Amino acid sequence: MQEHQRLQKIREIGIRLHELGLVSKKAETSYASLAINYLFSLYKMPKPTGVSLQETLQLLAEAVVLEHKLAYRRLSADSVLEFFSHRYQVSAASPLVHPSYRRRNTAAAGLQFA
Repeated sequence: MQEHQRLQKIREIGIRLHELGLVSKKAETSYASLAINYLFSLYKMPKPTGVSLQETLQLLAEAVVLEHKLAYRRLSADSVLEFFSHRYQVSAASPLVHPSYRRRNTAAAGLQFA
């Protein structure tokens, strides 16, 4: 998976965490950084600085293997994204839409049928 695809996947996880009420969005933070910060705090690890996205995800993968006592010796960066996508039920079929857009679309749809 390319880096921009990984970032999109992390962003989708962040949006889902926001939908579930597990994180709160501040104006200056992105959904991707919210997701990374949440996942590192969940596994009680300090978030690394100055490392690539690949290395960051690899550290997270190692924590997942240890915490959940997985039979796998090692998860890849892409595998850990799939793990969290499955865990938080992020849809792979269609990209997630920001919650405010969904509300706007729902309201607009309601006005058309009124």
